[in-house]
Amino acid sequence: MLTLPLLRKMLNRAGTELKANSKYLCELDSVAGDGDHGITIGRMADVMKEKTEDTTIDTMRVLLDELGDAFMGINGGSAGPLWGTVFTGMAEGIDDQAELTDLELRKMFTQAKEDFMDISKAKPGDKTMVDALYPAIDAIIETQGSLKEIMTAAAAAADAGAEQTSTMVARFGRAKNMGERSIGTKDPGAVSIAILFNGMAQAL
Repeated sequence: MLTLPLLRKMLNRAGTELKANSKYLCELDSVAGDGDHGITIGRMADVMKEKTEDTTIDTMRVLLDELGDAFMGINGGSAGPLWGTVFTGMAEGIDDQAELTDLELRKMFTQAKEDFMDISKAKPGDKTMVDALYPAIDAIIETQGSLKEIMTAAAAAADAGAEQTSTMVARFGRAKNMGERSIGTKDPGAVSIAILFNGMAQAL
């Protein structure tokens, strides 16, 4: 059962973990990109801390929607709009209820994936955040158990997906210009998604 206090705690912890890894994400991005992914993620982490500590936000739907809108307004490549779509999609997938059952949790993440697929042409194997995001959401949909067990499974799936991107040829973004030379380095977008899900799981 997911509640607003729990969601605040999960996203606040995720923000802390993302901020702590911003330098590492810049280093990953500098291999094939312009090296600023960690800066963008750091800004998003600041927004996560701010919004999760805003006591005037009184429902999970409003929290997720405000996060998504704020992410979309962050300059710095595609991460803001893409993450924003995930979070506004999560908001779209629920009502203003105080608690989410496991079924409603799955519906929330399913909507996020559907909205993301509407705006992104990336597929699994293209070496993007999709390679961590889709497995994480699929794990949430498929895993039976407590909220901690569900989110831990999602984090493990995101980790595995992010790790696998080191074997892939980039097909999107600046990294695609490197072709085969992009093999050997993990995709920073996938890694940041893995950090997000790990942070949420660690809070439980």
